[in-house]
Amino acid sequence: MNSMLRSGFVLLSLAAAAVCAQGDTLPVRKTGAVYREEVDGLVRLLRETATRANLPALGGDSVLATAQILAAMGHCHRFYDLHAGPVVRPSLHFVLKHRKADGGFGDAATTVWVADALAAYDTEGYRTEIAAARRWLAQHGAGEAAAPAGLEPAVLAVLGQVRADVFPQDLARDAAQRFAAWKQAPEGLDRGAAAAALVQLVACQIANRRLDQQGQQEPAAAAFSPAQQKGFEFLIGKQKDGVFSVQVGKDKVIPHPGFTALALLALQTKPKALRSAAEQATIDQGLRWLCSLQAEDGTIGQEQPNYITCAAVAALARWHDPSAKPVLQKAQKAILGFQNLERSGYTPADPDYGSIGYGGGQRGDLSNLHFSLEALRATGLPADHEAFQKALVFLQRTQNLKSRNDFAGKVKDPDRGGQLLDVTSGDDGGASYYPGNSAAGYLVLPDGKSVPRSYGSMTYALLKSYTLSGLSRDDERVQAAVRWVSEHWDLASNPGADPALGEKVKFQGLFYYYMVLGQALDLAGLDTVQVPGPADEQGQRKTEAVAWRKALRAQLEGMQLADGSWLNGQNGRWYESQPVLCTCYALTALERCR
Repeated sequence: MNSMLRSGFVLLSLAAAAVCAQGDTLPVRKTGAVYREEVDGLVRLLRETATRANLPALGGDSVLATAQILAAMGHCHRFYDLHAGPVVRPSLHFVLKHRKADGGFGDAATTVWVADALAAYDTEGYRTEIAAARRWLAQHGAGEAAAPAGLEPAVLAVLGQVRADVFPQDLARDAAQRFAAWKQAPEGLDRGAAAAALVQLVACQIANRRLDQQGQQEPAAAAFSPAQQKGFEFLIGKQKDGVFSVQVGKDKVIPHPGFTALALLALQTKPKALRSAAEQATIDQGLRWLCSLQAEDGTIGQEQPNYITCAAVAALARWHDPSAKPVLQKAQKAILGFQNLERSGYTPADPDYGSIGYGGGQRGDLSNLHFSLEALRATGLPADHEAFQKALVFLQRTQNLKSRNDFAGKVKDPDRGGQLLDVTSGDDGGASYYPGNSAAGYLVLPDGKSVPRSYGSMTYALLKSYTLSGLSRDDERVQAAVRWVSEHWDLASNPGADPALGEKVKFQGLFYYYMVLGQALDLAGLDTVQVPGPADEQGQRKTEAVAWRKALRAQLEGMQLADGSWLNGQNGRWYESQPVLCTCYALTALERCR
């Protein structure tokens, strides 16, 4: 099942857990077709009044209303099809009569609904008409509409409102009441309003149907653990109106879009079925605030525009509010614009080619790039898009894999006052920060050349990026990264640092490391990590399978502080002296420990 849709579903087991936790006062979701009587009655009323008034279609003389009614009927519990001849055929003929020479049916919204209606009855038979309508929509920018048209957005809007105490059976009450009024006084029927009401009723039926299916497909859904709930409560207590702030100087506190985006992402790891109405309202407020910050160029946040925009996309992509769609589309264009490619003067020979940095023409790095690739996929960009294929050029240059890494030369080390290093690739399969640079130090070869040391967080970032870019698990680049992970498996530290740099270095970015580890292994479809076991009497080592989800959960739960937060008390570099940030990373990692 599509992962983005799955994230919007409220799992039955979670809803049941919420009910049990709060007593028997909460309502229970009905299974099966909801609003059956209302849908049947409204269709019958539309048909009867159209016949009496000798109207050309169920929607009267409105193509939009007729298409909405047809689409809803085709997906309701009756699943109307062409065999329901006199019920649907005149309306289909009426709609098709209004097809324009360019393939459209009027404005964008009407064309979307007509395409939905035709597909509901005979996708193959109306293939030409549907394809022409889709081409017309692509040319006329229907995707930029603030309120997306069509039946699927209506269904997602219903799913987006479902909580532990609110279900599809509750979300078309207004439509049901309007039907009751029209039933008593048919002469007052407004066909446009009736079409909208039918769409809402049927959207609730479809949403409930999907929830039924989801309950059958994933009966063993992960629960939200007490540790996760404590972390959630810590974060929710640090916001105001859904916004998280940071202290600047001694007395100044300012709202921060980056911290807010990461925190809203972390808060949304709590399944929607388990959130209270107040918690959901807080999350909604914060997400709307992020949307309000978007600049004309699509970025969100003035400082580090790419990094913050990607964090905002991660949070907004989980939100099923229609207002998020145009924001995500503009953000996608902004992120693509940050990639270092030919249009900005780069050639494939340049070490930075294909990379993305913090924004504004800065050099790229693997940390920004894995966030960027994740954001691009979340906004709907397919893995075969050229942005991912060109990113592979840069990704290979961060990997210590001689068969693929073509980077060698002299680079300045910013951590050593710009000291010039003659670097080359190693061959252990792990990754560094960017070509020729590693925050974990360098391995100096006998000939004086330096190999940027592979380290944990960047190797997982590489594995994650390769997966997002469509590489399979049998690709030699992926296999090399997995081999490094197996040989350096460690949850006590961020492995790979040069021991000469001191004990503290191996704890830098520790909670970031936990987050990327969970994301990378989960995305790559790995349930276990093969690690070297103890040596036998002959000194031989056999591998052991580590269930990483269980191990990571135990590690994080053991590090949680009494107030529900997490904190890197051993190395505060990269803002890990901030409990809000560490807690965001920890909750995002724990979500992967299903």
